[in-house]
Amino acid sequence: MTMTTRSRRTKPIADALRGYTSKAFRRFGFAQREVISRWPEIVGTVLADHCLPEKLSFPPGQKTGGTLHVRVGSGFALELQHLEPLVIEKINVFYGYPAVQKLRLRQGPLPTLRSRRAKRNYHLSDSERSKLESRLSPIKDSALKDALSQLGTAILAEEKSEIKEPLKGRFHRRGKSMPPK
Repeated sequence: MTMTTRSRRTKPIADALRGYTSKAFRRFGFAQREVISRWPEIVGTVLADHCLPEKLSFPPGQKTGGTLHVRVGSGFALELQHLEPLVIEKINVFYGYPAVQKLRLRQGPLPTLRSRRAKRNYHLSDSERSKLESRLSPIKDSALKDALSQLGTAILAEEKSEIKEPLKGRFHRRGKSMPPK
């Protein structure tokens, strides 16, 4: 009887499932499962919210010039059709060779994404909030006023987040940190 040695380190679940999932991905033509898992990075979050790759098929005996079957949410197929050359270019850059030659679009419902961008809670200072409320005071319609208030809060919070905080310390030319003045 042979004894197998077991590692005491924990193993990420993605690594543990890699052997099981690679067979399923290969069955649908995806040699690299990263095309599915990194789809938002490849095509961008806007496109990824409205489409999802389903299958990659190649001509017999070839691994280039394939057709990527993409499920598209209704109403977005025409947009994706116009962006097809750009999407194909992005996919081929990801693969590193001309793997995809054309897209075949199939309209249908997309699975709901748990990773959809969550609603952010924006925090404004009291002065910013009062300034926003004073600008919205002439508006009589309460629904419109609430919607504009939410929009204004989001815009002001985004502007605040774009302003970079100053560095805590200065850097010496040799890479050593110096205390702030």
